[in-house]
Amino acid sequence: MQEIDRNRRPQEPVLIVEDREENRALLQGILNQLKIDSKIAENGQIGLEMVAKESFSVFIVDLMMPVMDGHSFIKALKDKDPEAIILVQTALDNTETIIEIMKKGVYDYIIKPIDPDLFARVISKALEYKYLRDIEKHIQKMESNKLRSQLEWLNYKESIRKSGSDSHEKNSIENLKTSLSQGSGFGAMTSIVDMIQSTAAKNPDGSLVIDGEIMDLLFENSEITKNMLKGLGYVSELLDSEIVTKRTEGSTLVEKIPEFCKEINSYLKLKNIKINYPKLSTSCIINVDIDKIGMAIEELVINAFKYCNENSNIDIFAHINNGYLIVSVKNEVKNDSYGGIDESKEKYVIQPFYRIHPPVESVNKIEKFGLGLGLTMVDHILGKHSGLFFIHNAKDHTTKTITLCVLSEIFLPLQ
Repeated sequence: MQEIDRNRRPQEPVLIVEDREENRALLQGILNQLKIDSKIAENGQIGLEMVAKESFSVFIVDLMMPVMDGHSFIKALKDKDPEAIILVQTALDNTETIIEIMKKGVYDYIIKPIDPDLFARVISKALEYKYLRDIEKHIQKMESNKLRSQLEWLNYKESIRKSGSDSHEKNSIENLKTSLSQGSGFGAMTSIVDMIQSTAAKNPDGSLVIDGEIMDLLFENSEITKNMLKGLGYVSELLDSEIVTKRTEGSTLVEKIPEFCKEINSYLKLKNIKINYPKLSTSCIINVDIDKIGMAIEELVINAFKYCNENSNIDIFAHINNGYLIVSVKNEVKNDSYGGIDESKEKYVIQPFYRIHPPVESVNKIEKFGLGLGLTMVDHILGKHSGLFFIHNAKDHTTKTITLCVLSEIFLPLQ
């Protein structure tokens, strides 16, 4: 039985609402094996009394109990907390029964007799869902304060950009592109050429004998250089192109996020990373160039992948707040001086060519923008939509272990 990731688990215990002692012992025994805290309520009435005193992550409820049965408990619990995550135990595995159970707004059901491995998978999914929902609520609380503190700066930047018609950004990129095309500015290429000059053996006929590994490095860096130049050309085209917006249902954009990020999928196994994609339950209308916003979201996910911890998750959230549709990309980073984005540098990381950390070449082939221009172009795209973009550190307090994360967020105004 595989243990659930303890770093992605809610702080609150699971509540087992079950009248039969042997079933309580079985469920609590499995949860103990999974190192999941749990408490027991012998019937629905006791369960409600416990809910009034403390919080629980997930509720495992038997339908048939004395004093207060599971049906009554679920109704009372949903009246108090409509978002309560409930797993229902049932001995009946037929379509009609399952439909009736799901109509109660429960998260999932468990068939008796309980299969420990199947139960472990169900409770794992439920706890992961609770964790992600808690994170989203935590993000929404942070956003209002963060938005107020950065709105003035971002609006000022937008006014400067509009008045200058992007000339500063465009001239910087064009100048750098010309310089790189002429062969300057690539330290790696220069170093490799120096190595060839110092190590190559010259034959009597004037030909050179060069180490094969050095030539492989030269060829590899040549490809990286070509990709960088291609990216700079792409940036120039994007700055020149018009944003063609269209009234779009917010859920349409959110549903396309996996498609925007499809090129990163083959790289995820390099670091054993999983991406959790969002759903948008609230209807809203936005005015967007969906392809351009897709580029921005893809860039944020690639950026998250480059700097996230191995064996972790990239979580994407979508929700409505303060008159915006907000798409947030969250990734865990090392909790040291190297990890994350210091508050003093938040406003600088979106500037052209500005880097906090060294480049990561592993995803060079799928990066549309190189040389530290990725976040600059995200900011540019959002500016053209009268939207906002910011990226900052965030501490995840929703689990027992506090983790350092980077949160990148795009704000699209609602119509």
